[in-house]
Amino acid sequence: MGMSWRWSAGVRGVGSVARVPRTGLIAAGVCAALASLAPLGCKPAPAPAFGSGLSRVPANAQVSRLEVAMAARLNRDRKAHGLPALRLDERLSEIARHHSADMRDHHFFEHASPRTGNVDNRLDAAGYSFVTTRENLSEAPDIERGQDGLLNSPPHYANIMSNDVTHVGIGIVVGGVVDARNLTITQVFARPAENESPERAERRTLERLDAERRERGQSAARRDPQLMQLAEKHVPHIDARDGSASVDAASEAIVRELAGQQGGVLISAQVVPGSEQVAFPSLLLDAPRCAVGIAMQRTTGEHGRPALLVLLLVRADAARR
Repeated sequence: MGMSWRWSAGVRGVGSVARVPRTGLIAAGVCAALASLAPLGCKPAPAPAFGSGLSRVPANAQVSRLEVAMAARLNRDRKAHGLPALRLDERLSEIARHHSADMRDHHFFEHASPRTGNVDNRLDAAGYSFVTTRENLSEAPDIERGQDGLLNSPPHYANIMSNDVTHVGIGIVVGGVVDARNLTITQVFARPAENESPERAERRTLERLDAERRERGQSAARRDPQLMQLAEKHVPHIDARDGSASVDAASEAIVRELAGQQGGVLISAQVVPGSEQVAFPSLLLDAPRCAVGIAMQRTTGEHGRPALLVLLLVRADAARR
């Protein structure tokens, strides 16, 4: 019998920063990956629980116009490179504006705040469920020079032109860290996690599986009634909080119930934001014929993020070759 399991949060954060002084020039050497950044001399904030709250920084009419104008400019830049527009998301703008105000008011210019942590933490605190997130920071006299500066920096350019996000928030406050006449700008990019029911997620996962098998020249995976029943029976007994222990227990029970049958079964447990992030074992994609069982239930992932627990049972379908 073969057995495997996997926890997959499916979350990635990418961030870059740039300052544009009043002269409009780019400050050198202020580009780094989010994971490598920390506020100088500050202890990072503890990771917040999902939905624990992020204070709101309201935007007046002038700031709202600037944010909308910068989003429009950003989408023109994407269109010029054949990329689809990003949806301006007010929830993301509020999260971005909070960080801009935090930097201005506490005199730092980093992705990681001693009060709110990094961009992933801020989205968690605000209760914004996401698959992917990216962040750009800029200080500039106006939005045009701010966007020009970001485009001229490879890490910022990559975030603006990324194809793994669908939404953007622009958060602007008047007053800079270096110069009080500047604007402090935060761009937050995200691909929100869809709030799927387990039933819908199962259906979409199997549809995606069939599509990927077709691309490899294989027939659709057979939905095995026994494997489907076993997956439904045992997924409630898996606890995402205790890692492999409950997976091992469920796997042993499944193996006992399949005792005496020909062939082995591969067992895969995953925690994912949504159906698009379910990983398929190579056996499930490459076997000329295979049988599958699947079941899902709602759970919580890292920091209490809403997630799906997935139990996949896979068997090479030797009897039907």
